[in-house]
Amino acid sequence: MTEPDESDPEASAPLADGAAPVAGGPLLTADLVGTVALGLSVAASAASDADAVALAGLVVASLLFAGGFLGFGVGFLRAAGRSRYEIVDLAGLFYLTGAAPKAVRRAFLGLWFLQMGLALAAVFVTSPPFAVMAPVWGIGLITWWSSLHGTFPSRPTGRPR
Repeated sequence: MTEPDESDPEASAPLADGAAPVAGGPLLTADLVGTVALGLSVAASAASDADAVALAGLVVASLLFAGGFLGFGVGFLRAAGRSRYEIVDLAGLFYLTGAAPKAVRRAFLGLWFLQMGLALAAVFVTSPPFAVMAPVWGIGLITWWSSLHGTFPSRPTGRPR
């Protein structure tokens, strides 16, 4: 288990419901902001066929895809480093199963499922449906959060593999 570093700007932030601060709150906030941007983008694309709206939808979806890809890469590499000393399982890394407090897991997975729902809706209401790229944002930030703040059991020997 890694303890949050007090000098780390991502160390803690309060949850929306006023609960105690949670490690990695800025990643959760970024996930929320990205999800809201995706929702606005899909709604605007559904309401208008203007080229500028389609271009804005492409930009939002591309930024979320690229950011999620980067977050996934960072998270996966950090988890690989942690796996020398801890038993990092895929369910904990990608779905926060047993690796995060219930409120954090519920928030991250809820936002990710909402992103997938928005992407699915975009298939039916926009053309072209650029939003199908965006859910990479959610899984990327989940992986990044888990690699930084997830709780995993120590290896039995206590020595690196």
